[in-house]
Amino acid sequence: MRRVSFDVAGDPVPKARPRVVRKGGRTWSYTPKRVTKWENKVREEAEKYFSEPIDGPVALTLGFYLSRPKSRKKENYVPVTPDLDNLEKAILDGLNEVAYEDDKLVVVKSSAKFYVRYGQNPHVNITVTPIVNQLRIDEFSSSD
Repeated sequence: MRRVSFDVAGDPVPKARPRVVRKGGRTWSYTPKRVTKWENKVREEAEKYFSEPIDGPVALTLGFYLSRPKSRKKENYVPVTPDLDNLEKAILDGLNEVAYEDDKLVVVKSSAKFYVRYGQNPHVNITVTPIVNQLRIDEFSSSD
């Protein structure tokens, strides 16, 4: 398996805390629809590139390109919400059982959030790299 890189179009959606509902003496939790839709979109896009999930350690690189507010004309990085870790969680969950067996296999992760350049649309760039011949966490080779 080689390194796979692809984009998911649209404004990235952060993973939200599960909502808890109590009704008729019963309690249950659910993931908000907006998050579920985003995770499904990530999953559908990933299915175009993976015939089967990777069953070994992987490195994951994520670039989140968010809509640029008019008040942020010069900045490139996004110093405000949504939190980077919540954006990552939605992608990790969306890639489960498609790009890799389980997100516990992600052993190296690098991510950043940017504002889109003018003329560019919001999206997430995802790169999944199977790790082979791992000697140390900072020294590995991909199967490229």
